[in-house]
Amino acid sequence: MYILGLATMGESAAALMKDGVLVAAVEEERFTRVKHEGCFPLRAITSCLNRAGISLAEVAHIGVYWQPLRMGVRTKAVLKTALTHPTAFLGKMGRALQEFTPAGGGQAVASQGSWAELFLVRSLLRKHFGAFKARLHYLDHHRCHLASAFFASPFEEATLLVFDGAGEDVSTTLAVGAGTDLRVLRSIPWPHSLGHFYSAMTGFLGFAMLDGEYKMMGLAPYGSPDYLPFIRQNILLTDAPGSYRLNGDLLDYHAALKKQFHPKLLEAFGSPRLSDDAPFTERHRQIAASAQAAFEEVVGDMASWAFQQGGKRTNVAIAGGCGLNCSANGKLLRDGPFTRMYVPPAPHDAGCAVGAALLLHHERLGKPRQFEMTHAYYGPAYGEQDIGRALCALGLEARPMADEEALLQRAVQALCSGQILAWFQGPMEFGPRALGSRSFLADPRHDSIRDTINGKIKKRELFRPFAPSVKEEAASKYFVLSQPSPFMTLAVPVRAHQRARIPAVTHIDGSARVQTVNRASNPRYWNLLDRFEKETGIPVLLNTSFNIQEPIVCTPEQALATFVRSGVDALVIGNYFIDRAMLPA
Repeated sequence: MYILGLATMGESAAALMKDGVLVAAVEEERFTRVKHEGCFPLRAITSCLNRAGISLAEVAHIGVYWQPLRMGVRTKAVLKTALTHPTAFLGKMGRALQEFTPAGGGQAVASQGSWAELFLVRSLLRKHFGAFKARLHYLDHHRCHLASAFFASPFEEATLLVFDGAGEDVSTTLAVGAGTDLRVLRSIPWPHSLGHFYSAMTGFLGFAMLDGEYKMMGLAPYGSPDYLPFIRQNILLTDAPGSYRLNGDLLDYHAALKKQFHPKLLEAFGSPRLSDDAPFTERHRQIAASAQAAFEEVVGDMASWAFQQGGKRTNVAIAGGCGLNCSANGKLLRDGPFTRMYVPPAPHDAGCAVGAALLLHHERLGKPRQFEMTHAYYGPAYGEQDIGRALCALGLEARPMADEEALLQRAVQALCSGQILAWFQGPMEFGPRALGSRSFLADPRHDSIRDTINGKIKKRELFRPFAPSVKEEAASKYFVLSQPSPFMTLAVPVRAHQRARIPAVTHIDGSARVQTVNRASNPRYWNLLDRFEKETGIPVLLNTSFNIQEPIVCTPEQALATFVRSGVDALVIGNYFIDRAMLPA
């Protein structure tokens, strides 16, 4: 039996399960080439069906990650705004009308999706895929997040944490999972939102909200949390253990989207940084550090409360967009009451496509658990013929290398000589992290290579850190890590005596966002790390996403186009090794 899960507004995605096992999952942005694409995921659905070799007519159930009729809390808030702040109401109404307008996708700016499309799912699917008999289910947003974290985890029971901007009417859910049962302990109602707090602070620092949050997280270690008392006493408040409230009058998420901030906030913080081009000052670094520290305090408090109230379950699973805060995840695992942590590769809304399918299978259909998400390679894959055609179209004359050992050795030689490699292999990763399928790779022993990649290749801020990929069995030798971290969702300390050996992947605070590579999950990437270790003594590579201010590449054509304009030295695509000197003039 096939089940299709859909995330349809902001970070749109599709996921397909067969008999309780995930067979495909992919985000819509990989096809429209617009980051955070929110239009209805027709291309992602097509990709999932193609990977399984089926039509939509063979799908039995379709789960949508939202219940649009449960919007009473937000509706009341809008009506209250209309009565008390008419000008602000008109602005919000304009935004709302945009969200009710169906978007076609492929536009220059990502669609946030359309509420109207949530009521048109069946007709949209029929129009593009023909007749089908699948039963359509509208599911609770936060339960989809819970399912994506717990039902895909290795845990039979766990404490569960969901933090995001908002679901239908809540923004935080604390729960416990046991077998196929999800039991909610506490929900924090919208508009009190950790996600909105973090995004609004991101906007104050001049980064794009709903996109640049990881930039603030990367900037935070460069400053001291001098503004933490002000934030905790005036903005992000805790009145009782395991709870919080956001002072939305002082820090308004929707106002921040327009770069509008309360006078009291300006008095405390100074003027906001209004653009990505503006310089950073020590004050900006202090604000970033303070926002991160406040976020971590609240997460830690709620996690401890959920642990106590939920039966002291020492496993924890986390989802929601805030689950991408790898620094907070790492701190919670180190300092909290938990011994093991699971964060899926796509804890944000895209992951709700997987969560919707899992929730249907276990909760609605009553089926037992039999799936564990140990890797993220559920996207499209391309064979040698596909790659060959793309090379020919570019005018490249190249032959595949039949000997994998020779291919890997050539790649290692390039890395050891200081070259940067583009790496395109196997099925694409699901989620926002490049995990050795669509990656730029480099030697982590050379600190200078970090500035080269940031400034000349990725064209991004120089303070941004890079992640290490490490053979799973060698991870604890280099990092303070007691469990696998296959999805790059944990920031952990680099062992002090190893930091000088891998400076390019060691952040200013001595941490690293680690990806552990399992030999069975990605054998070619593991073999590359193994060959690099034999050559250098270090089983670690610098790994960053194969893109330049765009979604991670999906197809061979996209890989070649990005390689050509990147300045990267060489491309390993399938069994082909393409040196930059081979490119046509």
